[in-house]
Formats: sequence, structure tokens, C-alpha cells
Amino acid sequence: MLYQANYIGEERETVVPPKVVKKDRLTWVDHARGIAIMLVVYRHDVIGMKRSGIDVSPLMYNLQEVFYNFRMPVFFVLSGLFMTGSLQKRSRGAIVKDRAYTILYPYLLWGTIMILMQTLFSSYTNGKRNWTDLFDIIIQPRKVDHLWYLLALFNTSVLYLGLSKVIRNPYLHGALAIAMNLVSVTSLFEGNSFVADLLYFYCYFFAGTLLSGVLLDREKRESFLRISRLFWVLPLFIAGQWFWFAIREQEKTYTLPLLFVNLVACYFIYIISFRISNSRNSGWLAYLGKHSLYIYILHVFVMAFIRALLVHMHFHLNPWAELALCWVCGLLVPVLLFQLLKGFGFERLFSLKQKNSV
Repeated sequence: MLYQANYIGEERETVVPPKVVKKDRLTWVDHARGIAIMLVVYRHDVIGMKRSGIDVSPLMYNLQEVFYNFRMPVFFVLSGLFMTGSLQKRSRGAIVKDRAYTILYPYLLWGTIMILMQTLFSSYTNGKRNWTDLFDIIIQPRKVDHLWYLLALFNTSVLYLGLSKVIRNPYLHGALAIAMNLVSVTSLFEGNSFVADLLYFYCYFFAGTLLSGVLLDREKRESFLRISRLFWVLPLFIAGQWFWFAIREQEKTYTLPLLFVNLVACYFIYIISFRISNSRNSGWLAYLGKHSLYIYILHVFVMAFIRALLVHMHFHLNPWAELALCWVCGLLVPVLLFQLLKGFGFERLFSLKQKNSV
């Protein structure tokens, strides 16, 4: 079967085991990324409107709050999913280099671009910056708005490559990952998002590596993601999201149960994505998923531009209409820009990796 690394922040990579005769595209991964990126863009749409002083209703805000907890874990689990195959094909040093080209590079580049734009056009943006904020790109990634995820993904990948070489016992490694998740929310790392994000999300990345043997095998995947499992997963998902929404203001107190809640939510998304991938009319969702890196990096810029343009034109939309406009544009315009400009080298702004000719 053909394994494809289809997750935000990395180039696609194929790992072809011996005796492969039939192509097996993991399109459900694209669908899962598509669902997650839609939730990400919706949240940043609402938050951007709120920071701009636009009237955001409780319903509008809570629609993204109820799904806030598991959006990024979905990506981290998928990222870990393909690490095992990468290690079978290449050295650890080669993988680090690949991650630097496809994750660290766009983070550093676009983080710099964002801070410079917010500094130069401070009267038009929600973020007020100065030149010293450039240091936040390295020391305080959470202050680089949504782009923090790319650095966290790079860091978790590198940490796994190091720990997996030293810790061979998966139970010991798993216990360490859980301990890291628990300690990440303590006061020890408060205000240090570089370390806190690494420790918090490492557990999800590691979970992905454990699931690789199941989700990258055709027969095991069919069983693990079969629709009948929703009989018990769906009630757990609903209960977990209700629990999250009820205690979200005290989430640091419930780190361990929320770890379980988030993993159940990821499982739910993967089952739904697997079912959707068998539908004839789901190509658009997979298309968004395939372009999720470009959407993730550019959507905030696009939506901020649209809001500023509406203000400049004195064009006042109903908040729901503005939300919908920015949401759709935040998803589609980055893809359109990439497709239109990639022939002019635009893709070099997202990766230093040379494209394979095959």
C-alpha cells in the first residue's frame, strides 16, 4: 500500500513497503485535515471580528468554543502517524532536515512577515507590534498569533526522534508523554510557550506514532474506523465536548481527563473522515485538506484584509454575513493565490524542499 503524509506543515512523503502492488491513498487524512482547518479558520474569524470591535453574539462565539479543544490535537496525531514510516525509510538527521525545510522554514519566514506587517500597518491591524517583537518568533511563539503551531510541530517531531532512539519501551515512552502533558500546564512553564506547547502536544504526536500500525494498514484501518464504532464513540464524544465546554475556564485543573476527551474527539473525527472519504461529493473537503498548510498560514492575512477593506469602504454587513464572507474567503483565497502564483515561485515561500519529478 502507499502511505502518504498528508498533514499540515509538511510536504507529502511516500513510504512504499516491499511487495506493494496496489495503490492505497489515505484520502481520509485529507478529509480530517479539511474538517480541522475549517474549524481553525472559523475560530480565527470570530476572534478577529471580536478584536475589531464587531458585535459577536454568544452563539457565534460558542460555536467555535465547543470544538476548540481538539482541533490542533487532530493535526498532531496525524503528524505522528507517518513518523514511523519515515524512520523506516530515512535517517533521523534526514528527517530533521526535511522538517526544517517544510515546517521550521515557513514558520520563521511567515512569522517575520506577520510581525513586520503588523508593525508597519499597525493602524489597520488588531495586533500592535514593534521591532523587538521579532524575538518572540523564537522565545515566545504564542505571541506570533496562529503560527505557533508550526514551531510546536517541528519541536515535537525533533523531540520524538531523540526520545525514540533512547526509550525503546513504548509503555515507558507513553508514560513520559503523559507526564509531559500534565506538567506543561503548571506554573513552572507559564509564560514559556516554546516549552509548554512542546510538552503539551507531544502526547498527541506520540499517540499518532502508536496508531500508525493500525491506521496505515488497510484491513486494520477498515476495522478501526468502521461506522459501527460510532455506537459508543459518538456518546463519548458528545459527553466529552459537554464536559470540556463546562470546565473550559478551569481546563488546567482537568488536564488528564481532557487528554482522554481530546483523543476520543480525534477518533470521532477520523471515523467521520473515513466515512466521508468514500462519498463521491466530498472532493472539495479533501482539496481543502491537501492545501491546509497554505490555508493555515495565509487565512489570517486574508480575513484581516477583508475586514479592513470593508471598514475603508464604509460597508457595514450583518455580523453573520461578515463572518461567512471572511470564513469562506479565508479558506478559498489562500488556495487560489497558491494555485495562481505557484508558477512564479510562490511555493518557495512555504518550503525549501525540492519537488520530486516523479
